[in-house]
Amino acid sequence: MGMNLSDFDTELIARGFDGFQTDDRYRYINWGYHAIAKKYGWYWTKTSATLTINPGDSPPAVETIMPGFRTLTLLLGTTDGFRKKLQTLSDDTFEDFWLPLDLDAIQNRGEPDWYYIYDGKLYVLPFPASTRTFEAHYKKRLTDMANPADEPITPDHLDEAILLAALARCHKRAQEISLAQVAQVDLEEFYDDMRTDEEMFMEEQPDRVKPDDTWL
Repeated sequence: MGMNLSDFDTELIARGFDGFQTDDRYRYINWGYHAIAKKYGWYWTKTSATLTINPGDSPPAVETIMPGFRTLTLLLGTTDGFRKKLQTLSDDTFEDFWLPLDLDAIQNRGEPDWYYIYDGKLYVLPFPASTRTFEAHYKKRLTDMANPADEPITPDHLDEAILLAALARCHKRAQEISLAQVAQVDLEEFYDDMRTDEEMFMEEQPDRVKPDDTWL
């Protein structure tokens, strides 16, 4: 089980930063968290969600169906007999053709081929004439840990790296430059390990995951 914000804070207190205000410690923890998570384009930001759209449904809110949404990378129709990769629409096509239509009208329904995100909602177009299921592959945005029970989206084995990054910032604020440098050196070792882990993951992924995409 990984660490949460309260756990990181407890570690900073144990290492002598009890004199800092809680909000300050939280800020340095989040700065460290962002530094680790943004170091490379890591696989842990990628996730997926399934959704069902029935005839007459309103476009679902993106944040509801894809918590933490940042970017939609792939939308697949998964209903048996109607499996397909949906294409994204251009801004002009959606705004000039689809947006003026009464999308709820039965005559404007059909078999979905495209999608577009507008005003925080996912438009699957045309609106389905029958119930259809979809699989959305997306990247999650990185947000601060705000509540004590909040956990980072990074893997558990990087918790120590987040703590080291937070320690480096705390030591700098305390004008403990030599201790900040020690924490930074330890952090650079983690970065080396992270690069190795990512290279191994990317090399092994084709062998471990072979999706049947012949129908796309």
